[in-house]
Amino acid sequence: MVELRLDGERLLRCIETIEKQLNEIRRMSAMGAAPPSSPQGVDLTKIDWRDRNNDEVGTGEPWAWAFGYNQDGTYNPESETLVKAIERDGEVVMDGYEMTLSGRDNRLLNRKKLK
Repeated sequence: MVELRLDGERLLRCIETIEKQLNEIRRMSAMGAAPPSSPQGVDLTKIDWRDRNNDEVGTGEPWAWAFGYNQDGTYNPESETLVKAIERDGEVVMDGYEMTLSGRDNRLLNRKKLK
């Protein structure tokens, strides 16, 4: 049996953050601004992407996650440039995917296929 506990304050902070990001995207779109630029030298196929069951996935999956950092807190070499760009810009759009950070302390990479 799995026990699920929700931290209401943390959930509200996440929702507020998402709302702020959406408002910023809407504002930028209204101004005709381009989405954040793709970082140079990132090969998404070299990142160890996983699905919800922790199974390896390749490109083409609508959603996947990967570790942005090693256990010792250093960047994973395959994703360092991408993680730094997301930390700087809040998100990165490239190769038909939107990449963001999530999880405790934003240590996980999320890859979501654009519609």
